[in-house]
Amino acid sequence: MKILLKLYYIFCLGGSVVVGLLLLHFHMLHYHFSFQYIPGFFAIYGFSYCALLILGAKLLGLLVERREDYYEKRRRRLVK
Repeated sequence: MKILLKLYYIFCLGGSVVVGLLLLHFHMLHYHFSFQYIPGFFAIYGFSYCALLILGAKLLGLLVERREDYYEKRRRRLVK
C-alpha cells in the first residue's frame, strides 16, 4: 500500500512538472514591466519578500515583547 502511495505521489509530481513545462513552453508571456523578463525574477522577488516578512516579524517581536513577570507585577499592583 505504501509503495502505491509513493508511486502515486511521484506520478502526480512528475505530471505537474511536465504540464508546467509544457505550458511555459507554449504559452506566450506578456509582462507589463521590462524587469519581469529577467530569468528567475519572480523566484528572487518571492524569496526576498518572504525573508523581509520574517525579519519584520522578528523586529515586531522585539518591540512587543514583555518581560516574563510582567503580568505578575501588574497583578500585585492591583491587589495592594
